[in-house]
Amino acid sequence: MKVALLLPGSLDSPDYLHLKTFDKRLTEMGYIVERLDLGGLWETGSAENYTITNSLKQIKERIDSYKDQNPSEILLLGHSRGALTAIIAGARMPEVTKIVALCSPVDIRNSINKWTIGEPRISKRDLPEDPTKFREFSVPYSYLEDALKYSAVEEVKKINKPLMIFMAMDDDTVLPSDIEKIVANANSPYVVRQPDMGHDFRKSQAQCDIVMDEIEKFLKK
Repeated sequence: MKVALLLPGSLDSPDYLHLKTFDKRLTEMGYIVERLDLGGLWETGSAENYTITNSLKQIKERIDSYKDQNPSEILLLGHSRGALTAIIAGARMPEVTKIVALCSPVDIRNSINKWTIGEPRISKRDLPEDPTKFREFSVPYSYLEDALKYSAVEEVKKINKPLMIFMAMDDDTVLPSDIEKIVANANSPYVVRQPDMGHDFRKSQAQCDIVMDEIEKFLKK
């Protein structure tokens, strides 16, 4: 029995095209797949519980729910902030056997200037069923304070299990040069440097398929 937990990026819906594409393909490969709504964000519309710390607790709870079934593999697959969370969880949870980190930031420090001290930050995301419409989230300042405790560059040093690090070479949200810092600290990672692709490859089915093809190569190694 193989389990795959899919982790969306910052404020992203678990129903975005890339995660649904990964879900379908991984299911075909024999995985039991869950697309996690981290912090219950999209289910509730509230970001009160939306922190990296709470996401780690949620991942651990989902892993523990399979304990009696003795899974042979537990895969964490995340994009952007979800990839950062996958690296942290993979480093800290021995049950995790494989990690796929797509376009992972080093940490959240590059976002500090988007916040006003002590104030919530208003952000919006397009709806998965209609990208011309949006949902707005009020993210508490406590989210930033929590996130600043974590660093992929530090956590990745602890990982001694199969790890795929993917960078989109035209990414101007998470720069490939920053992701290379994670690669430099990792222990023999499987690295994919994808040309002609940006951070939001989720908006193209063809690009989602390209990314999934690379993930499948990694998983079949």
